[in-house]
Amino acid sequence: MMPRLRLVPRSAWIALLLVLLVGGGIRFDQARHPIKGKELSADARSYATIAQHLALTGNYSGTNGKVKALHWPPGTPQVFALAYKLQPGKHPTHRDDTRVLNYAQWAISTLTILVLFVLGWALAGPWTGVVAAALLAFYPPAFWGPSNLLSEPLGALMVTSAFAAVALAWRTRLLPWWGTAGALFGGVLLTRTDLLFVPPLVAVLALVVLGNTVGWKRGGQAAAALLACCAIVVLPWTIQASDTAGKLVPVTSGGGSAFFVGTYLPGNGSTYDMKYAMLRQIRAKHPKYAKTGYKQIPAAIVLDDVAHRHPELDRDAALMKEAKKNLKDAALHHPVELAGMFSFKIGKMWFRATLGGSSTPMPLLRIYHVVLILAAFFGLLYGLLRRRDPALGAILLGLATATGVHMIAVAHGRYNLPLMPILIAAGCAGWTVLIRDWRNRRPRPAPAPSEPAAGPPSTPAAVV
Repeated sequence: MMPRLRLVPRSAWIALLLVLLVGGGIRFDQARHPIKGKELSADARSYATIAQHLALTGNYSGTNGKVKALHWPPGTPQVFALAYKLQPGKHPTHRDDTRVLNYAQWAISTLTILVLFVLGWALAGPWTGVVAAALLAFYPPAFWGPSNLLSEPLGALMVTSAFAAVALAWRTRLLPWWGTAGALFGGVLLTRTDLLFVPPLVAVLALVVLGNTVGWKRGGQAAAALLACCAIVVLPWTIQASDTAGKLVPVTSGGGSAFFVGTYLPGNGSTYDMKYAMLRQIRAKHPKYAKTGYKQIPAAIVLDDVAHRHPELDRDAALMKEAKKNLKDAALHHPVELAGMFSFKIGKMWFRATLGGSSTPMPLLRIYHVVLILAAFFGLLYGLLRRRDPALGAILLGLATATGVHMIAVAHGRYNLPLMPILIAAGCAGWTVLIRDWRNRRPRPAPAPSEPAAGPPSTPAAVV
């Protein structure tokens, strides 16, 4: 059924408002009081530094050493730069105060709750949207977003928005929604390059399903609208980045390091384990790290050493060449170990809840996260198999594609955060289908027999 706002009951609007107020309030408190005792990660510092340079000079720069600014996708730095520009007062050259960025993360993460309602509503109705929004609003790794300056909150917003447009495109069959989905997918790629293959695969799905149901012309139009609008959003950045780098840069130049670490079998595809496996080599080449714990050794030092094996190539190309060599060697000579590493990374990505910067184990959160993941995947699969809904199929395709990328790249618990909203919405939609099926299958009580109609009063027999 085509979603219509006028069909959303008032009670659902009230419930959504309460969810937004409470969920947004939790996130606002996180923005005001970021998690203490935890330094910003290298990625977070880079996003903030690039944003400062963008706000001041308009140049996408600001990092030092061999890892240039183009290593990071531009979406989050651009949003942070806008936050700096909107902040009242004079903007210093090297601002250490990042509070305005915490408030930007609050606005982004709260808006994601609202967009998730739209996705759930488009998939299975308004109350499905309300439940999905509530689950995200009270999911701790999501409401810790304002405490961090990472790309996951913006990634979650863009991914949720793109799939909401895809769901509306399937429901309405209108080409403008396919174009809107494509433009939003462009925003996804500028924020999360690990989802690079999702837009073309969703376009192929649209072509095949619409081609077999409505007509190949319509399917081709939908796929073309999605891909064209996606390209329109990404292409200006690609031209600028390629001109700066002097070579083709589709979105970033940082894929080599992620794929080298992810395919390095002795390190089990993990950054820490890679440093541990190469510890002897590191200390032999860099004596100053002789007494430094492997976790404290900068990964960039290790990756630079690997890149130096190919001095004729730039750093990223050299690491990518080594990654291909890793994968080929593992597939030919250690297939069982490679399969084990892939399995480990799938579990690491989906069944480890990020702690939002805290190093304190949280067993209850881990249990809740695993239950939520399993319930959501079950709902998604049930809804897809029961209804053959292409909107749910698109979500499953996106989740599977992202998982496949992280099987050969670095995997981490926080990498599921941009995908959790669409998984939650799809899972709630599937559970809605299951509950409706259960209600329809319940035996209905037989109607009670009606009392016989009262007739005219009987006439007493005549007395003879």
